[in-house]
Amino acid sequence: MSKDQQDRLSYAILQHFQDLINTKAVSGDAAESMAVAVQCLTEALGVDVADAQYTAKLKVDQTLQEIFDKANPPRPAKKVATKDEEAKANELKDQGNELMKQNKYEEAIEKYTEAIEVVPVATYFCNRAAAYSKLTQHENAVNDAKDALLLDPGYSKAYARMGFAYLNMNKLSEAEDAYSNALRLDPSNQSYKDNLDAVKEKINAGPNVMAQAPPGMPPMPGGFPNLGGMDFSQILNNPAFMNMAQQFMNDPNMQQAFTQMADQFMTAGGVGNAANVGPNGIPENIDINAMMSNPALRSMAENFEAQNPEMMNQLREQFRRPGDDNDTPNP
Repeated sequence: MSKDQQDRLSYAILQHFQDLINTKAVSGDAAESMAVAVQCLTEALGVDVADAQYTAKLKVDQTLQEIFDKANPPRPAKKVATKDEEAKANELKDQGNELMKQNKYEEAIEKYTEAIEVVPVATYFCNRAAAYSKLTQHENAVNDAKDALLLDPGYSKAYARMGFAYLNMNKLSEAEDAYSNALRLDPSNQSYKDNLDAVKEKINAGPNVMAQAPPGMPPMPGGFPNLGGMDFSQILNNPAFMNMAQQFMNDPNMQQAFTQMADQFMTAGGVGNAANVGPNGIPENIDINAMMSNPALRSMAENFEAQNPEMMNQLREQFRRPGDDNDTPNP
């Protein structure tokens, strides 16, 4: 730390103590002791908050308290609200829920935040966590889930939100703990059980199992993923699939589609890149819906589904991200 930065920090600390004295946040003997401390520190540090010259040179835009509050927001505490406050907060929450349905997640967060400022309620934090997850702001989602649990330690859905966020951060041990707590509080919830099983399966599976592309297909960077324990080689070895693949690979449009798919995987850093991989083994920035809008790929999928409906259902289930069924905000 440079001398200038040291002096600026010293000034902020001394100014904080002086503000406590001036605002009478401390009084009596405590105020006198703090005043003596300020005098001693002023001499020791060579910084004087009462000197205009030092103020002009060292004062920062925010007080030490403001900097601290921004870095460590105060944790929520239960509040005894009036009926009017409850009604206003509930209305803001409902507005947030409507925005969630319209996929307006940033606007929804604003409404949930306004509701929390009126009355901090566990449900509002949990709903905001869902919105943060939609924006892939998973760290914020975890923090909101924790705040919800401070207000309501028995809130199973808050643990589920936390589990989903941890899963997307690839923090599998934390995700397992969160889903285990959700299931402990709500043992009959099948969604919690399924998600916990998916996390355990991912932990037990270890690194993704890869398979080579069949003849005629361009190689996929990083190989093909093990989708939640379902080896892609099972599909590539399916005679019906391979027959269609060979036919479609003679189609220039199909060749272009697979080239585009390979480019997407390359841009995502490869399926084996743990930093980018999602809970289902697919890189998070791969747009599956956009890929399937390609007529050639869609035609191939439709033909494959007609001959192999059960395997296609398995694929759909594996491409569903664990925890997606918990995204609906609470009414």
